[in-house]
Amino acid sequence: MTRSQTLQIRLSEVRQRLNEISQLEGEALTDEIRTEADTLTAEFRDKETQYRAAVVAEEEQRTQDAAELETGEAPESRERRELRQKASVGRYLAAAMRGQPLDGAELELAQAAGVEDRGIPLELWTPPRRPAEERALTPAPGTTGINLDLLRPAVFAPSIADRLMVDMPTVMSGTFASGTISTSTTADAEPKGDAVPETAAAFTVTTTTPHRVGASLLLSIEDVAAVGQENFESVLRENISLALSDELDDQLINGDGDNTSPANNLSGFFARLTDPSAPAAGVASFDTFVGVAADGIDGLWASMMDQVSIVCGVDTYRLSAKTFRDEASADLGDISFADYAAEHLAGWWTNKRMPAAASNVQQAILCRKGREAMRTAVAPHWGFLAIDDIYSLANKGQRRFTVSVLVGDLILVQPDAYAQVSFRVST
Repeated sequence: MTRSQTLQIRLSEVRQRLNEISQLEGEALTDEIRTEADTLTAEFRDKETQYRAAVVAEEEQRTQDAAELETGEAPESRERRELRQKASVGRYLAAAMRGQPLDGAELELAQAAGVEDRGIPLELWTPPRRPAEERALTPAPGTTGINLDLLRPAVFAPSIADRLMVDMPTVMSGTFASGTISTSTTADAEPKGDAVPETAAAFTVTTTTPHRVGASLLLSIEDVAAVGQENFESVLRENISLALSDELDDQLINGDGDNTSPANNLSGFFARLTDPSAPAAGVASFDTFVGVAADGIDGLWASMMDQVSIVCGVDTYRLSAKTFRDEASADLGDISFADYAAEHLAGWWTNKRMPAAASNVQQAILCRKGREAMRTAVAPHWGFLAIDDIYSLANKGQRRFTVSVLVGDLILVQPDAYAQVSFRVST
């Protein structure tokens, strides 16, 4: 029962008693009853004030709950989002360059994210958004100079991590370890008096240490003055962050785990998965594509076709878009495999970072998504972008900013949820 409902019931009881007292006359209206009436009247006024406040508070809570249900955003998340909107990447870099401590929204966001030593929280590295009504350029007199639109970032392929169910938790310090049960304990139905099986469970622990991925930005003070602070912020957030994310995604797919200098590659999907046998001779047909997807059903991580997804190479996807069911009989039918997959699979898509075909065969990654609530793969990061090697080319009016992010190897927590598959794309 809510607070307003409890107050409403009490108000009803007090009102009823006051109505009963108002009907009394003469000797029946004793001093005790008059005192009771005065007490109830005071209580009624107090409870009515409390009731109004409770109604307002509960309505605000319902509105907040409805917003959280619709957006999935808790109050703490809103506070972090508001801090991100107030904070500026440029002020983080300026503080590092001048050797000054952080303050304001930048300090609050760093503290909330647990980032120290003037590091930049990863959550801040998203493009700054502008309201739609501000996108159009405002006309100005011809004597005022140039109206400059936002600088446009380099374009990169979308991230692969989410589509392949890769969690990226934040690690505060030290080595990251993830354990997986590799041998399950057993159970059996036993006759009366017999012992149950005593198979001991076992688990495997995989660890990873930080790898550094960095990018550098060289700016001249003339450029910053010409484009303005807002566009400067756009350069910092969009170009550096997208360049870093492009390299991180490439590492998640193709990283070969070679930690010798000068390479410091992560161990990515293709380093973790087993290279399959080369597909049979002949370019992949409609039935070949369907067969690879159907073979991904294992009854544990995928029980239906719509729980199997595959990220393939660009050449493979192009072939699938041109491959129809009845191609051999010259009747191309009305649906290509790419269309079929869009309707029946959990995902069939490509990414420019996938490796090119070798010997007419192109590799792909199959992901079984039948148990999305469970963690299947993880690639930890150490929570922030560090600003390294700050120096000034003062005689040229230039500043160089080098930022680095620490990330860990891809760990397949549940290896059976993934498989490496291949397609022959040409003869």
